[in-house]
Amino acid sequence: MAEKIKSIKDSPSPHLSFSQSFLRRSLTGYIPREKRVKILLGFLGVIVFMLIGRLFVLQVVKSAYYYRISEDNRIQPWTLHASRGVVTDRNGKIIATNRPSYTVSLIPYEVSETFPEKKSFEEGRDLTLLVEKLASCLKLDVLSLQEKIRSNWAKGYEPIKLKKDVDFNTICVIAEQNEDLPGVIYQVEPTRKYLEAGWVGHVLGYVNELTREELSKDSTQERFRLGAVIGRKGIEKQYDDILRGKDGMTYLEVTARGKPLGPLEEMKPDPPVNGSDVKLTIDLVLQAVAESALTDYKSGAVVALDPQNGEILALVSKPGLDANLFAGTMTTDEWNRILEDTLHPLLTRPIQATYPPSSTLKLLTAAIALEEKIANKNTYLSPCGGSFKFGRRMFGCWRPEGHGRLNLEEAIIHSCDVYFYQLGLKVGLERWSDYAQLCGLGQRTGVDLTDEAKGLVPTLSYYHKRYGRGEWVKNLIINLAIGQGEILVAPLQLAVFFGGLATDGKLYQPYLLKEETTPDGRIISTQPEEKGSLPFSSSTLRVLQQAMIGVVNDPQGTGVLAQIPDVCVAGKTGTAQNPHGEDHAWFVGYAPADDPQIVVAVLIENIGHGGTFAAPVAKRIIEKYLREDLPQGQEFTATPNE
Repeated sequence: MAEKIKSIKDSPSPHLSFSQSFLRRSLTGYIPREKRVKILLGFLGVIVFMLIGRLFVLQVVKSAYYYRISEDNRIQPWTLHASRGVVTDRNGKIIATNRPSYTVSLIPYEVSETFPEKKSFEEGRDLTLLVEKLASCLKLDVLSLQEKIRSNWAKGYEPIKLKKDVDFNTICVIAEQNEDLPGVIYQVEPTRKYLEAGWVGHVLGYVNELTREELSKDSTQERFRLGAVIGRKGIEKQYDDILRGKDGMTYLEVTARGKPLGPLEEMKPDPPVNGSDVKLTIDLVLQAVAESALTDYKSGAVVALDPQNGEILALVSKPGLDANLFAGTMTTDEWNRILEDTLHPLLTRPIQATYPPSSTLKLLTAAIALEEKIANKNTYLSPCGGSFKFGRRMFGCWRPEGHGRLNLEEAIIHSCDVYFYQLGLKVGLERWSDYAQLCGLGQRTGVDLTDEAKGLVPTLSYYHKRYGRGEWVKNLIINLAIGQGEILVAPLQLAVFFGGLATDGKLYQPYLLKEETTPDGRIISTQPEEKGSLPFSSSTLRVLQQAMIGVVNDPQGTGVLAQIPDVCVAGKTGTAQNPHGEDHAWFVGYAPADDPQIVVAVLIENIGHGGTFAAPVAKRIIEKYLREDLPQGQEFTATPNE
């Protein structure tokens, strides 16, 4: 080392590096001591300036940022769930409310404290035993429970919800074994409670938790937290925003590792705001009668509405939907049974299922003929001998022996197919489809339920696109004129159409929400909305109304089983051909005929004639609504009719 220093001192070369030059001057005393002190102080000043600058950035420029981080570490927000609004029928009878239920959860931190060698969830003897005990208590699959815990393990003190709606006996078992189940807690949370299985299920729908995939969406993250419950079907989905309310928040002070220390006194809790209460147009007693009337049938639909304003009084879909199954914890087997059911219990038939309207739509064909002066109520066509030949094809009547010679009004009363085959040919396809669309068929009614089907009104362009151009188009009106062929309607659409026939052509938009009562007590009522009118004159409608009275009250009418003593019922039967089984039975009617207060549409699948099966169901519903003193159950006998 000494030799290296000596070589630097004695080196004559002028080409020295800066470090070598500085070292040489220092060793030879070339830089004065005072200057060296100044240089050192300069270095120290730069360092101090940098420290001050950094502190300024941390404490002034980014103070808000780091304060927020420190507060986030110190403060743990806890959601206070708002109670969903209560749903009642038009008379204030409760249909859906809330009940307390137990939710079992696991706190990862407390498990880690018990098993300190397990800082993350992984395979281990002690943890495996814990999961097996929990699975046994909660009657859950071990692997699925293990996966749920594993995927949420990193959340520290935030409870991992293992199972909702746990029964009290299971809670007692967990409480007795609390020493063997470290970190396992149970909490009381509100859960939706509906009427018993099937009643109003398709109207109300159901609620359940948001999935992780749904929560990952940007639009959802702002409004919901993990575990949030939303409406999935029916009224619960349509009016979820007003029923759900607004969750509140309370704040806990926690350690750096997240351990709760207690409530944070300087931050006041933000209390939850409960959802609005909702009153529906449904009459619960009438709904019960309608559901009872379908007891003996596997599948069908009923719609009852007030033709004067569009209020839906009853809406039934068979098989029913037990919304309580969805409000609690549904097993995979239960869900698969619902999905695999060939009767499709999740289908809301009054608005989502579409069918050929069959003879109920003969009234449309008759109305067009009357309006276009093609026929009047006394117009006779070729007699019915049981069939009608067009080209090389024979079209049969529902009555093989035929109806003989009939005028238009009599053809409606007896529902003669042959008469309407001929009338349909006179009306023509284009005119028929134009009027059908003007009547609102093939369009959504606008009811306040989701997933409403449009139905189908076939037009000339529809047939050209489907089959290509050809003379065959002329004979398609023969089937359409009697409500068969490609024409498809939902029961609610047909009920609205008949409501127009009953009220001199006025068409009201059907609706279910009658009133909303906000948390502050304000009442917001729904106003009826007239959505248009039928394209028929009063004189045309009077002919149809008189004929519908005859359908029910004439001794030879096809709807005699809908007769009610001292009440004049008007309506029309129908028997829709079904390529997959027995015919579907239709009846649509209203009463009283001179002052309509209720319209009822009944559809029963795979059963037979509308006059035999659907008309008596409508009778029970109309009679109960107009004569409140009647018992809900009534016996009736049926005889075959169209």
